[in-house]
Amino acid sequence: MAIVYLEDGRLADEFEIGPEPYVLKDALVMRQEDYALLTADEIAAMKQARYDNWYAVVTAPPAGDTPSDAPQE
Repeated sequence: MAIVYLEDGRLADEFEIGPEPYVLKDALVMRQEDYALLTADEIAAMKQARYDNWYAVVTAPPAGDTPSDAPQE
């Protein structure tokens, strides 16, 4: 998407990742000097890790929906 320079000197690398309907819109926010130390592969890995963690949360079954939690009659 875009790199946005924030008023406090940090930058936000805005990105969109994932197939429909599981599209994550997020940003990596850090100091410009830290961002400059990262390789393109490291940045891509950080974005993928964000997506993987988010995807695990949004696709997890609701708490308490497991058969072992059902009341026994």
